Amino acid sequence: MSARGASARLAFVAGVVAAAPGERVLEVGCGAGVLVTELAAAVGDGRVVAVDRSARMAAAATRRNRAAVDAGRVRVLAAPLLEADLRGERFDAVAAVDVRALWTPPSPEWDVVAGLLAPGGRVVVGFSVMDDGAAGRVPAEVARLAGERGLVVTATADVSTVPFPTAAVELRPARPRVGGGAPTT
Repeated sequence: MSARGASARLAFVAGVVAAAPGERVLEVGCGAGVLVTELAAAVGDGRVVAVDRSARMAAAATRRNRAAVDAGRVRVLAAPLLEADLRGERFDAVAAVDVRALWTPPSPEWDVVAGLLAPGGRVVVGFSVMDDGAAGRVPAEVARLAGERGLVVTATADVSTVPFPTAAVELRPARPRVGGGAPTT
């Protein structure tokens, strides 16, 4: 566990995201907000936006991060990513852990994620390796689905965690964005 109470799995993903002071980070599928806490500590006076389709989980994330929410450094939305009010937002990093929609076709969530990245932004998809085939299958599907939106895998990492190993895939736009729009081709 980290000093803020994150499991080894979430602390690992936070390390892969490597959020820096001042950055803007989106967490998709934030659950109870444990990774939000890690990300908010890393960005300092930056900003974290957390989205979860469960109103109960979004409320738990808000409670857990109350001080940062009250300070305006964290915003929690109770909505599916496809319906979340993120108009006009741009993020330096997008993180998601065990969000199956990102490796299960047709995955329109990638359209939203790709459109929210700031120039030079990155996406980190973390997942639990729950069966022998997942270590290869999940990154391949993430790469394929994100690749259809102009993102490419730039790094992979894994760590032995309990009860299952954890892996992460980092992606970035294949080409720099022109004017902050979709990646150019």
